[in-house]
Amino acid sequence: MRLIPMAKVPLAAALGVAALLTLASAPAAAEYYQYTYTGNLFTRTYEDPWAPIGDPNGGRTFSLVSINAVVTTNAPLGSTVTLADVLSFSISMTSPDPFGPHATLSYPFPPPIDCGGGSCPSPSYSGSLTMSDFNFLNQPTSWDLSIGTQTFYPTGRMGWLTLSTSRGRDMLDGGYETAYAEYGGLITSPGVWAMSVVVPEPATYASMLAGVALLAGLSRWRRTRRDRTPG
Repeated sequence: MRLIPMAKVPLAAALGVAALLTLASAPAAAEYYQYTYTGNLFTRTYEDPWAPIGDPNGGRTFSLVSINAVVTTNAPLGSTVTLADVLSFSISMTSPDPFGPHATLSYPFPPPIDCGGGSCPSPSYSGSLTMSDFNFLNQPTSWDLSIGTQTFYPTGRMGWLTLSTSRGRDMLDGGYETAYAEYGGLITSPGVWAMSVVVPEPATYASMLAGVALLAGLSRWRRTRRDRTPG
């Protein structure tokens, strides 16, 4: 077999070879898996006890929202899973109205706020996760996810928000002392789960691009060599 002199190989192909040789010794890119839950719409009630007297809605306003969740793992799931078995997860309250209510609670929980002197809000978090009974599409048919936060303010007041989803119910509960309350839920109408592989790490794309550059460079070199060969 005749070897191709590197001096005659175009620059793009040479760079591709160099990139492949460099990446060959690097560890393989880790694959991550995302389990995404998309809930159905339900009515969120916002209650303002300080609404003007005679307000036709009694201080209540309504909006459509849904509960959605994302669970990230380093391997496909296939047995009973708890909080200790996942890399991260988040639960969101979203609205089809871009100006409507939105909120997201995530695990791992953010670090405590350090503003010096204890003069800033102090939130605390709690969370739980159970997923089991995976079907042939690797989607859980039984689950219970919840994240809640309580925030204590220097004024002595407290705010809270809990978002959760399970096979039997999607729910939100929140408020701020007696200033307002928000709540809502949807019973026996579970949403849809989907599982996907997270986009590969940049090193994987670099390897793919290097291979494409190598093939393109060799193809161009062969065409040039063929055109220069007397017929």
